[in-house]
Amino acid sequence: MSRILIVDDHPLYREGMVGALKKELSDAEVLEAGSAEEGFALLEARHDVDMVLIDLRLPGMDGFAALAQFGANHPSVARVLLSGYDEPDLARRAFDSGASAFIHKSMTVGEVARALRVVLDGGVYLPEPGAAAPEGSPLTLRQLEVLRLLGEGYTNKEIANALDITERTAKAHVAAIFEALGADNRTQAVVAAQRMGLIGSAVSRA
Repeated sequence: MSRILIVDDHPLYREGMVGALKKELSDAEVLEAGSAEEGFALLEARHDVDMVLIDLRLPGMDGFAALAQFGANHPSVARVLLSGYDEPDLARRAFDSGASAFIHKSMTVGEVARALRVVLDGGVYLPEPGAAAPEGSPLTLRQLEVLRLLGEGYTNKEIANALDITERTAKAHVAAIFEALGADNRTQAVVAAQRMGLIGSAVSRA
């Protein structure tokens, strides 16, 4: 069994990523930490982790510094950088810092799973321009975040505030989710997502 640690300070994204990877990589144990320091402590306590996924923006230490520190402390653990930013040199800097893959949050869960399998097999994942997406979730990681909030009854404005995006962007994500799931409204989208195992049962907010 492979063991993967996700280091990200956003609970919503972290929970979504954990759930998605457990579905796509059924033979993997997925662990989580909310900061680089928590990740360091976890790896000191457990010596069976195979890979660590590190978000670019972390409190107290950015992703590049965390990549270097994880590599210095645990050189046998594969490292992957996560980012929602589109700056063209981020991937190059990630590989220069010792990453075996660069994961952009616009990638589908299936694409992420394919990348992680390559790394777990000892390789380096370099996305191929124009490559067809593998089977798996039709949604991107960001859309999964939006979908989870839809399931909790959030409005577009509340989704925008929760994810620190514009309301226009939130609406675009919701529309893309409807199209991907063949839904005409939020209820249909949530029900379809639950049937596909993308999210759990909807939880109403107090």
